[in-house]
Amino acid sequence: MVERDEDWIAKRAYALWEEEGRPDGRHESHWQEAARAWEALYVSASETSANAVRRIRSAKIIAEQEGLPPQPAPIPTPRRPRAPKKG
Repeated sequence: MVERDEDWIAKRAYALWEEEGRPDGRHESHWQEAARAWEALYVSASETSANAVRRIRSAKIIAEQEGLPPQPAPIPTPRRPRAPKKG
């Protein structure tokens, strides 16, 4: 599993503390709730990525079976050059 994002968890725990009116002595429960929220988000993102990979593979197989030409990779949008720094 990926290393937990301690900064995200700390910010979420702080937000929970503020939402509850800044109570004393609840730091551990806020931290645990924030850690569970991060883990749920991580699992959800992992499942979404895995599903996308499966859908892409399936679409490629179907396209080959139907004799459709392969689609080229998308061309990245060019970035505008940065303005020179003044000074």
